[in-house]
Amino acid sequence: MCGSAPVPDIQEITLTARETRRADDIIRRLVSDYGTTDDLGLLARIAEHRDGLPVRLTDVLAEVRSRQGSAVTVVRRPPLDENVGPTPSHWRLHGRAVTAAHDLWLAMVSTQVGDPVCWQTLQEGRLFNDVLPIEGHEHAQTGHGSTHTLDFHVEDAFDDHRCDVLALLCLRNHDLTATTVATADAFPEISAADHELLRRPRFAMVPDPEHLTSGRCADPTPVWRPVLLGGTRPYLRVDPAYTSTAPGDGAAARAFSRLCHRLEGALVPVRLRPGDMVFIDNYRAVHGREPFTPRYDGTDRWLRKLTLTFDLQRSRGRRWAGSRALALS
Repeated sequence: MCGSAPVPDIQEITLTARETRRADDIIRRLVSDYGTTDDLGLLARIAEHRDGLPVRLTDVLAEVRSRQGSAVTVVRRPPLDENVGPTPSHWRLHGRAVTAAHDLWLAMVSTQVGDPVCWQTLQEGRLFNDVLPIEGHEHAQTGHGSTHTLDFHVEDAFDDHRCDVLALLCLRNHDLTATTVATADAFPEISAADHELLRRPRFAMVPDPEHLTSGRCADPTPVWRPVLLGGTRPYLRVDPAYTSTAPGDGAAARAFSRLCHRLEGALVPVRLRPGDMVFIDNYRAVHGREPFTPRYDGTDRWLRKLTLTFDLQRSRGRRWAGSRALALS
């Protein structure tokens, strides 16, 4: 990490057992009634239980939704009592009933921020995705890598309708492997010349390999887009692992390299424990992961993921292209 970068735009709230008791009671009742979170009626019901959350939490979540709050918000709580069992060796082997209570806690909080959406091209279109190491993917620049650093990026940078917020809930993290984050406000001002270059559509972005292996309509054709958008406090559209510039466009390549260097220098670790959740504004922050050594013995790091949109109609439009599947409406 570099020198004296400004403090990143991160806030943290820690809930007590008393504050989560009402929500936990609601969740246990719904799990008893439904069994798993596959029933969309259950997910619609959980979104209505705003009154089960403490007011100081819903106030923070409202700021996240309005983009008036911090770019990264960490919500900590006492761990849920329910045992999720061993970390699966693959997301396909995850028994959905075992994480039902945790998924409902994630959904109850997340639906106060945005509407959950999912990709048909990721994990068979499941709404809740697993972030866990898979043997043979140790070096992958995806949520299933481990021994290599997961480079910072915005989620699904290649897509114009990428999520507004990424929500991650920790189920297991014995080694306290950090999710790394950097916010748009956390790196020094870039030059006017770089600013101008980075706002031009001179950067080719492609989907990560997970989108391309399902055979469900992800388009591998690069899209040419800017990596900075907006006014004096620009939004980010940065994914170095899957972004390139045109041959001979050295100016754009150098400007992008300088931006990435600043973001890398601004990265800070967020260490999640079971029950902890982080909300990452997908336009105002990038995220990655520290490397770790997987054991493949059921004790590895395991997170659950939801992607959230502020504008469900915008996301619904993507269904016609076959790329995004709506799970709640």
